[in-house]
Amino acid sequence: MVFDVVVCGAGPAGATAARELAQAGLKVLLCEKDKIPRYKPCGGGLTKKAWGELPPGWEALVEDVACQVIFYHREKQPLEVTFEGPVVKLIMRDRLDFWLVEKASTAGAEVRDGYRVERIVEEEGQVRIYAGRESFKARVIIGADGARSLVARQLPFRLARALGIALECELPVPERILDKYRHSLVLSYGNIPGGYAWVFPKATHLSVGIGSFNRRVKNLKSLFQKFCQGLELPLQPGIRCRGTLIPSAIPGEVSLNTSNGLLVGDAAGLVDPFSGEGLYYALKSGRLAAATVFSFFQGRGELREYSKAINSQLLPHLHYAHRIARVVYAFTPLIHRLVLANREVARRLVEVLCGARTYPELWEYLYARYRIFQRNFF
Repeated sequence: MVFDVVVCGAGPAGATAARELAQAGLKVLLCEKDKIPRYKPCGGGLTKKAWGELPPGWEALVEDVACQVIFYHREKQPLEVTFEGPVVKLIMRDRLDFWLVEKASTAGAEVRDGYRVERIVEEEGQVRIYAGRESFKARVIIGADGARSLVARQLPFRLARALGIALECELPVPERILDKYRHSLVLSYGNIPGGYAWVFPKATHLSVGIGSFNRRVKNLKSLFQKFCQGLELPLQPGIRCRGTLIPSAIPGEVSLNTSNGLLVGDAAGLVDPFSGEGLYYALKSGRLAAATVFSFFQGRGELREYSKAINSQLLPHLHYAHRIARVVYAFTPLIHRLVLANREVARRLVEVLCGARTYPELWEYLYARYRIFQRNFF
């Protein structure tokens, strides 16, 4: 059995790459180790800049829209930033991923879920993939298999990432509490080292989580409970919380291609090191990978063009996000006082997340006005 492209991992990055390549006429296999649909711990916030990366029809998945962001410091001193229209649209990741996989299948990709790839060997001009008792060949493999990527471990890529950790639950709440959080995102920092907590409204419940860009943070569950208590969110006995790794980008040039392989999304460490957003970068990298692979098959380019695109188009912005995060999460009391005194800082931050501004622009704004950002932490 021979494929043009095998994509390992059916999240947004993998499903996007598979769809684009199948639409281009290539023979594509999309593999997912879990049965689809499957739950994925994720706030499920699609920022404005992610909307344009999705195929038509995704709006039917939206469960709520946020026109307001509320910043807290240790669940106190709220600062509300309101916009005229939606800045984030809220979805459930299992529904989004399932929909994107269906789009890939409709485009012609073969989909195998509950199918675990176990070993990958790069041979002359191709890769051999082993899954259970099967083995097959492909000219290109795309690793979209998350923070613990098997593809990343077995082929010689060069990553620049730091692993953080998050804990999230889908919290059922009374209607009066759900109404309170409608059309708003709640972000609270100060209670967890190197990160923040969040509340994102969905159609029938709240997605509540807490995360740190430092994997070594202790007592995450107790910090999560303290956050919920601070906002008077009712935690039912036995409520299930699920953990996940956050593979955020850190400064450094990466090599996300081998002779016959590419890495996308979380597998490539393409997560915003300030906000933890991964959806936009998953969708964007999936599209960039597909474009590169198609050119490769047409004889018009090499796979290393993908690494060049990531290093030039995405990583410079994420490196500025890393700079800002180093200051903000180290000095949260001071930063919150600064933001309360100048609401424009918070507004510009949200505009960066939406794509209306960039992280380099935000850094220049902060560096020009506040000495804390002029100190050498880097």
